[in-house]
Amino acid sequence: MEDLKYEEIPEIRKKLDHIGVATESQNRLPVFQATKKAREGIRTFEGRYGKVTVEGRIGQEHKNLLETILWKKELHDYIHTNQLVGGKIKVKYLKVLYDREKIRKCMTQGKGKYSKERYKILLDDMMRTILTLNIRGEEVRGPLIIDLYDSPVKKPIKTRSPVIPKETHLTTIVLGSVITTLIENELKFAYNPKPIMALSSGVSQALVRFLATHQNHPVAGYHLKQLVKNLDCPTEGGEWYDIKRALKRDIEQLEAIGIVINFERERVFVVKNILENLV
Repeated sequence: MEDLKYEEIPEIRKKLDHIGVATESQNRLPVFQATKKAREGIRTFEGRYGKVTVEGRIGQEHKNLLETILWKKELHDYIHTNQLVGGKIKVKYLKVLYDREKIRKCMTQGKGKYSKERYKILLDDMMRTILTLNIRGEEVRGPLIIDLYDSPVKKPIKTRSPVIPKETHLTTIVLGSVITTLIENELKFAYNPKPIMALSSGVSQALVRFLATHQNHPVAGYHLKQLVKNLDCPTEGGEWYDIKRALKRDIEQLEAIGIVINFERERVFVVKNILENLV
């Protein structure tokens, strides 16, 4: 993948397998905190979909960036390394090639392009985050991202300016064994993360991602508190009222996506196909 010319990418991309932007466990387990202001620390959550321990700081803004990279990627491939863990084993990592300026443009909300500083902070956070995931009795542990660097592959830039370079390096990101394993083994979902990013609160974003992984929804609706518990959020006292206020701010956008919340009854109804509305 590193020896390619940019012009060769479209033809190669046609032959690649589908990897989506998220998997069941990535969205059903609170791997990424249900907030835009993730806190540093170690947190563990165990529920009906498995168990996850996160060492670091990753929230919905980090999830927005990771999904955007996978949504707008140029190419992907896998690399194998030999590791000694009680004997020699092969470990597989997903490598993704992308245009960082295209990613920042897609991440932009309102006026002005998404800042380079914020982009770098989010990637730094993800590179030092360690995940331990236990699903169906199998445990996987490792960094969220193991490498990030400028690729030798250069993309031509159309410009008449003598100051702006005529080409720019694409970026290579190598995802750790946890995310790679999930992408290889789980049901994958492909959707445009832009409508989710437009939601004002992290809890709204996490709720959409959780519900988007389910095909069948109860006619009588979900219990709001139980859904929020699945997101590893508080459901009592002042914090519970703060969560409901955050959801109310996004009520119209949630309904456009296909999610209706009755706050009096504290019920959540999925009235449209969520994935079909994330375009």
